[in-house]
Amino acid sequence: MRVAITGGIACGKSLFSQTLRRLGAELLDADDVVHRLEAPGGEAVPALVRLFGASVLGKDGGIDRAVLGERVFSDPAALRRLNAAVHPLARQILQTWSEEPADRIRIAVIPLLFEAGWSDDWDIIICLASSEALQRERLMRSRGLTDEQARRRIAAQMPVAEKAARSHLVVHNDADAEALAREAEQVYRFLTEKADEYRKRVT
Repeated sequence: MRVAITGGIACGKSLFSQTLRRLGAELLDADDVVHRLEAPGGEAVPALVRLFGASVLGKDGGIDRAVLGERVFSDPAALRRLNAAVHPLARQILQTWSEEPADRIRIAVIPLLFEAGWSDDWDIIICLASSEALQRERLMRSRGLTDEQARRRIAAQMPVAEKAARSHLVVHNDADAEALAREAEQVYRFLTEKADEYRKRVT
């Protein structure tokens, strides 16, 4: 059973995932996968150097993410080239990991799942959603952004409402951390039941 978490920026994906991990789930974050691909010796490093030049290579032999970020986030065409080089590698790692036999429920955390076009890879997609006002408030408080910067970050992603409409489960994170933890506990029970049903079907 392939399960993924997605959602809008500052909607509580990390806190929700931490609770699921505490309950016994095994998680793999797409951002961590990409970091490994761009680290020294990472599979994506040669392709990114070919695409963007040696200036994106750090002293340690990995990709200097700050330099690369400056190159791509103000240039949509460059960002598309970056994604075309890295996304297939990350997708394969996540797919392989999710399909390996495991004693625990495995959940991939993929913030840009729909934007990357990976929705068909997963049996259950869980979307974390919050109001835009709360997203802006959290971004300003936790990351020190201005209101305008927060608005731009939110606008750069697919609207949360659209992600929610395309997901199997939606968790609304408009309250406090304790409420979100309770939601995670309910989702974990649901996933445990679904995993049992799935194992019975395939055995």
